Amino acid sequence: MKGKEGVMWAVAVVVVAFIAFKIYPNYPTGKLGVLFYICTSSHQERQEFQATHEGMKALPIDASTHLNIIIHGYTESSIRSWVVNLTDALLSHDPGSVVILVDYYDLTTISRPYMMENARRVANVTAQLIDMLVEKQDVRLSNIHMMGFSLGGRISGLVGSRIKSGKIGRITGIDASYPWQPPTTKDEYLDAGDAEFVVNLRTSKIGALSPPGHVDFYFNGGMSQPGCEKYLLNVLHHICSHYRAVWLMLEAVTSVDKAIFPACKCPDWESYINYTCPCDTINHFALDTDPGVQGSFYLTTNSEAPYSRPLR
Repeated sequence: MKGKEGVMWAVAVVVVAFIAFKIYPNYPTGKLGVLFYICTSSHQERQEFQATHEGMKALPIDASTHLNIIIHGYTESSIRSWVVNLTDALLSHDPGSVVILVDYYDLTTISRPYMMENARRVANVTAQLIDMLVEKQDVRLSNIHMMGFSLGGRISGLVGSRIKSGKIGRITGIDASYPWQPPTTKDEYLDAGDAEFVVNLRTSKIGALSPPGHVDFYFNGGMSQPGCEKYLLNVLHHICSHYRAVWLMLEAVTSVDKAIFPACKCPDWESYINYTCPCDTINHFALDTDPGVQGSFYLTTNSEAPYSRPLR
C-alpha cells in the first residue's frame, strides 16, 4: 500500500509541476494591464502600441479612417481564433480600414469584485485612447465600430459611457454578458445610450440579461442554438450557444455583400415561430444593419456553417 501511495504522490507531483511549468509563464499577473494592438493588413502583422500621445503619433489613422475595435471575452485574449478571423475579415472587406485589438487577458481573475473593477479599468483606458485619437489624430467618432464578445460586450458599453468627446458610431454586443452576477447600476450595462447605434446579437442564457440596444437580433430565440443540444450537460450547452455568437458575427462580415441573416420584427419568439407575427418589418444582422428600422428581431439559423437561412 505504501508503495502504491508513494507512486501516486510522485505522479501527482509530476502532474502539478507540468501544469505549473505550462501555465505559469502565461498566467495573468495584472502587471501588464491593458494591451493595444493595431492591424492594418492582417492579424499576423499586428503591432503593439502605447495609449499615449507619443505612442499614437505613428499610427496610420486620420479623419477618413474607418476604425474597428474588437474586445475579447472573459478568460480570452486577442489571439483567439475568432478574433484573428474577424480581424482579417474586416480588413479584407475594407482594406483601408484599421482594426484595434483590446487585450485585457493579464487582468483576468476569478475574483468577482476584482474582475468587475478590472473591467472598469479596461473601459477607462480604452475610452481615454478613443478621446486621444479624436484629439490628436482627428478620428471621427462616427467612423468607429466597437465589437465586444461576452464580457467584452459589457466592457464596450462601459467604454461608450466613458468617452468624453461624444458617442461613437456603433457598438455591436456579441452576446454581451456579465460574469457571475449582473451589475447593480444601469451604467454598468451595454445599452442604447452607449453609442449612436447599438446592435445586440443574442444567442444564449449567458447573455440574456443585457438590456435592449437600438436593434436586437434573437437568433433561434436568443437562448439556445441548434447543434448545441449534443452537449448533455447544461453548462456545456450554454457555452456552445454563447460561442456560436462569434461565428455568426464572422459569417456576417465575410458575407457582407450578401443579404444574409434576415430577421422579422416581432414582439417575442413565440409569435415568430407560431406565425402570429406578420413579419412585415425586416432587418438584417450585418455590418450595414439598417439603423432606421429598430426593435427586436427574430430569426432561425442552420445548425452548422453557413448559418444563414431564409426567413421561416
